[in-house]
Amino acid sequence: MDNLQKILLEQINLNLQSIFLYIEKLTREEIKIDSTKIYLIDYSNHEWLNISAYQSMKEELEKENQEAVNAIMNKDFGEYCRKLCLQIEILLNKFIMEYDKDNIQDTESSKFKRLNFFFKRVKEEDKQYKKTITNIMNIRDISSHGDSKGRSISNRVEIKGKSIKIKLEKLKKTLLKEEVQNIFSEFIDYRHPGNPNITGDIKQGYAYILLYNLKDEYFDSHSIIKHIENNRRLVYQHKLGNDFKIVLDKYQPENELKRFFDEQEKNYTTIRDTMNWFIQEIGKHLTIT
Repeated sequence: MDNLQKILLEQINLNLQSIFLYIEKLTREEIKIDSTKIYLIDYSNHEWLNISAYQSMKEELEKENQEAVNAIMNKDFGEYCRKLCLQIEILLNKFIMEYDKDNIQDTESSKFKRLNFFFKRVKEEDKQYKKTITNIMNIRDISSHGDSKGRSISNRVEIKGKSIKIKLEKLKKTLLKEEVQNIFSEFIDYRHPGNPNITGDIKQGYAYILLYNLKDEYFDSHSIIKHIENNRRLVYQHKLGNDFKIVLDKYQPENELKRFFDEQEKNYTTIRDTMNWFIQEIGKHLTIT
């Protein structure tokens, strides 16, 4: 082997060593960066799940948890929420089987209805836990379904989380709360007892209306005001009173779902803490055998 060949081999070896050291360092850095996220939920810390009766459920939860970790590594927050939601539903269904078995077979018993039942049962006063889980469920629903209009997930999250607060003044004295709800229901996709939400004192001539799950054409806060004003004489004077006033409230609600989606990196710790609390509460309320 001549000197040139030796020099080339030595250089190749040096290059290979440098590449190896770089990869090793990079791997260590990645582990360091992600170690706080990888084990977001450690199911082994929850003693009730170590009981033999819950082993199969624990294995299912850990499988979904690992896939949630993969979603984090892939920077796919929608998929991450979907995998978390599967874990929430597994735990929630176990709870419902214990306390509300008849309704778990009810097709009308949505995951949100079941979640409300859970929070009423455990009597948790910290609203942040429920808000975080509800946000996870909403992101899951959005990311799991396509959009015929081709809108991005971020755009659909903004639409889903948008709410509008309207103030009515100089209402007719005979107006009923149910009538106000009927009027403003035309601007939303899904009506239920809390949407539209009517507060204030109608008998004193004023009311506040909070609307969410808005129809696409009323996503702009001013569009509802414009629609009502354009049809004041034809429709709304008769319903609300001849001199009624309608304005956007000075303080509009924050789009909390959009903020939750945008601040993904900040939410991992909050989600982990919420999930650990949720798992612990489920265990407290199950009959451990």
